[in-house]
Amino acid sequence: MEISDSATNLLSQAQEALGQWLHIPGWIVLPALILLVAFIIDLALYFTLNRMERRLRDSPRRWDDPILHGLRLPLRWWVWITALMVDLGIIGAHFEIERLTTVFSRLGALITLLLVAWGGIRLFRRLEQRLVFPPVNCHAKPVDPTSASALTKIVGAVLIVTLLLIGLQILGVSMSSILAMGGFGGLVIGFAARDVIANFFGGMVVHLDKPFVVGDWIRSPERQIEGIVEDIGWRLTTVRTFAGPPLYVPNAWFSQISVETPTRMVSRRLWETIGIRYQDIGKIENITGDIRDLLQQHEEINQDELITVNFVTYGQYSLDIMIYAFTHETDWQRFHEIKQTILLKIRDIIDRHGARLALPASRLYLPEGLDREDGERDGTQLDRERKSGDSGDGAPRSSRGKRQPSRAPGPADDSQEEGDA
Repeated sequence: MEISDSATNLLSQAQEALGQWLHIPGWIVLPALILLVAFIIDLALYFTLNRMERRLRDSPRRWDDPILHGLRLPLRWWVWITALMVDLGIIGAHFEIERLTTVFSRLGALITLLLVAWGGIRLFRRLEQRLVFPPVNCHAKPVDPTSASALTKIVGAVLIVTLLLIGLQILGVSMSSILAMGGFGGLVIGFAARDVIANFFGGMVVHLDKPFVVGDWIRSPERQIEGIVEDIGWRLTTVRTFAGPPLYVPNAWFSQISVETPTRMVSRRLWETIGIRYQDIGKIENITGDIRDLLQQHEEINQDELITVNFVTYGQYSLDIMIYAFTHETDWQRFHEIKQTILLKIRDIIDRHGARLALPASRLYLPEGLDREDGERDGTQLDRERKSGDSGDGAPRSSRGKRQPSRAPGPADDSQEEGDA
């Protein structure tokens, strides 16, 4: 109050002195003079801060550029708003509107808090960029995007809550009343927003434990989640699916499901089963040996991991050979290119040994004494009978499709064929 009274007395004295000197009412001259001073200060800040920001972009320190970036615009706005509040207060005092001065004083304080919050947000956003992408001359190591985002969000939340409490105190709300109502109010809010709170703490756990970070490929078979992490917020995590659409996952889910992070794999598994025909069973041992040598000599196969090439089972139509190894390459596209090369070389090995890949097939065994030509002849005769039955006018429908019982050929058939010949 003493500072406010001193400022009011100083403005009153300046108003009277200007009025006597210029012979113009002081309540008109002083506001105009204050606006002129605000314009000069704003112009000086514009050129000075812009030049300093351009120079500090090449600074080896991470803090210089973000601090200046956060203060530049809010400070210029604060100069103009302060000048306007003071002018309105002078005009209100001249017309003896005492309440107007009090209102504008509180309004100016609240606007100042908003400008501080705006400057803090600008500061934290630029600082997050500098943490992830430090200046060229900076010797500090880059911070991963997830940690940088978590740090700036936590500090920003603390700043917003602090400014909110100060704003309530400026409006005349007692802090003791807020603390007294905090217990019951917290219980009600916690019950109503339990899902939001669960997501908030889930996001905090993700930020601290770091099971995945922005840019990782994650998947969860329990919830059919798979894609690239684009953002980890306090309530949702944005995952860009491979089909294209984004998937928004509540953070509370990550404390209830298992999540795989294929991006962090150190090697990728190659696991295939090759089927060989039963006729080539004598060549299985040589084929598996050559395939094993191929994998052991291949530069893309990780020799520190398990390499297995074995004949494992008699399949329904094939002799199955299991191929199990790991590649150094973990990239999905590059892995499949390597896999294609290996499978084609395995095909060449099988061909070189005179074997063939097995295909699903069935073998038909005919009764003794019945050869394929008799079966084909009976089938042709049956087709003719069906066609003649369909085209005949007086043929009964019950006789269509009936087949005469066949019998095994004997001496009489042989003599008949000789007579026909």
